[in-house]
Amino acid sequence: MESKEPRADRSRMANGVLILARSAIAALLAFGAWMFLLHGRRWFERPDRPDWARVLLCWAEIVGAFLFAFPRTAAAGVLVLLSALAWAAGFHFALGQSTGMLWPDFAIVATLAVITHARKAGEMR
Repeated sequence: MESKEPRADRSRMANGVLILARSAIAALLAFGAWMFLLHGRRWFERPDRPDWARVLLCWAEIVGAFLFAFPRTAAAGVLVLLSALAWAAGFHFALGQSTGMLWPDFAIVATLAVITHARKAGEMR
């Protein structure tokens, strides 16, 4: 009969790796949003592009990334991040820019969210 200690150690390690992965993508997204907050005004200089929308989008992405990094707030972070990334994709589309880099971020956040949820559901059993 197998002891439960190795299984608990593997589970703890997997949780640590998951937290590290969420933190890494959160840091990457927050950094990109911060840079756009500081240097993105020129994309919104035309009158039909309100600068407040850029600022709000950046702060939503930063807050979402912060929430996503922590286990207790990861679900809220996922909702905010996926919404912010979809909003950013809409802006890119409106500006005639490529959305190519947004979709991998969207997929990574969604995948990590599913894995986090599946692990939590498995722990509840």
